[in-house]
Order: sequence, then structure tokens, then C-alpha cells
Amino acid sequence: MPWCSLLLHGLLVFGQADKTPASPTRNALALWQEGQEAMKRGEIPKALTLYQESRKLDPGLARVELSLAAAHLQSENQAKACEHLRRYLELEPGHWQVRLQLSDLFARLGHRALARRELETLLHAAQNSYGSAPDDETNSGALSHLVQGHGRLMEFAEEEANLASYHLHRGLGLYFLAQTIPKQGSLVKVSIQGQKEREELPDRQDLLLKAVKDLMEAQRHSPAQARSAWYLSLSWRELGQTGQAGQWLKLLAKSHVPGELHPKEEREFAMARGSERLDRLLMAR
Repeated sequence: MPWCSLLLHGLLVFGQADKTPASPTRNALALWQEGQEAMKRGEIPKALTLYQESRKLDPGLARVELSLAAAHLQSENQAKACEHLRRYLELEPGHWQVRLQLSDLFARLGHRALARRELETLLHAAQNSYGSAPDDETNSGALSHLVQGHGRLMEFAEEEANLASYHLHRGLGLYFLAQTIPKQGSLVKVSIQGQKEREELPDRQDLLLKAVKDLMEAQRHSPAQARSAWYLSLSWRELGQTGQAGQWLKLLAKSHVPGELHPKEEREFAMARGSERLDRLLMAR
């Protein structure tokens, strides 16, 4: 499926699934529904008119912005689609998948800085959510978007021949991908016949070793890079190499400037340093 058709399909689905506001203007919702029916019939100009009328009656009905974006994509007006996706995200800033799609559209239109800004906003939110969400589904979604977001930034860096950034984002993507793999390294699924099959998953340790390789390359190209040092420490610790993990933690501590890491990473780094100091104190007794 061409990328534009795939994006259009996604926006139509999101438009259907969007949460209804507590008390939407009834006529606005009815007009939006008429617009949806017009879209199904392929009557794009009529759908656009209905959506615009709905929007005038209730500017806070977020699903209308998604539907307008989908209609403009169908009309091959990507710039207008971007406008409506931005308005949607002003109303629903936590919709990560739409933000990812907006970034993709900006990139297609050659607006690399805008695409990067959306990715950084997405990564910031996903980083905050991962590990602190109360349910596995939210954590899984955060990890998925961390992997996708760093993958997009890796592609940008490759096109720009920025080796430090390329290896950093590739390494981070691999690290977060490793977090999606159960530590036992396998998954039990039920086949159609009802018999249990065993499906092998990518090896978590192998992904972490690949992450280490890229993060080391990122350090080689940019020795002052704080994030590569921090994730090298985390990766080595997960691999059971506490000596290597400690070395990278010490290296980061020597050159670290507050604000170089994501706020959540800053907190975790401070905790790791505190734990290391306590270990040294206990060993000295």
C-alpha cells in the first residue's frame, strides 16, 4: 500500500475512534457523520464542505480535524493535511501515532526541521511514559514509539551524513527494541488447530550487543555525547558487565552537564551515581 494511502487509512480509522467530547454540538457531530458517509462514497468536495461546516459549529470536535486531513490527502493536498493534523494535536497532544504521521508528512514535503521537532516531542512524551505507566499496554506503546521515533531520526542522520547522530539513534532504537523482548527470549502462541506452538523471538542479548556497537561508534564520532555514554552504561549493566557499566557511568559523571539528558534520564543518572557512591562507601568499611 503506498505511503499516502496507508496514512489516509490510518487517519480515517483514528477519526472513527476519536473520543467524543463530553457535550459535542449535536449538529456538528451530525454534519461530521454526513461527511464520513460522503467520504465513503468518494464525494470528497462534499465531505470537505460538511467537515468545514461541522468545524464552524464546534471548533473543539477533534475528529473533524482528522477527517479534514484525510480528505485533503485524498485530494493530494498534503500541505492542508498538515495544517489539520497540527490543529488536531493542539486538541489531542497525546495522540502519538498522529504526531508520527505528521512528522512523516512534513518530511515528505521537505520540512525537515518541522518533522524533527514533531519526533522530538513524541520521543519526549514516550520517554516520560515508558516505565512509569500503570499498564503494560501503555508501556508497550511507549516502547514502540521510542523505537519508531529513533528510527526516523536515524534515517534523517543517514541522509545528512551525520555519523554521530546516525549511530546514536540506531543504538537507542536497538536498546529500546531489546526492551520489548521478554527476558526468557520466547513466546508461546496458540495455533488455529488449538495446538501450542513456540515462536522464537529476536535474542534480547544480541540486540543489546548491537546497541553497544552503535553507541560505541556514536562515542567515537562525538566523545562528549552524554546520551550514548548513559545508554552504554545501561546496556552493559543489562548484559551483566557491571565493570563496563561502571566505567561508562564514571566517564559520564566527569563530563556531564545538567540538561544534556532527558529529564527522566537525568533522574535515573542521579540515582545511579548515588547508588555507586553508596557501594564504594560500603566497600571501604
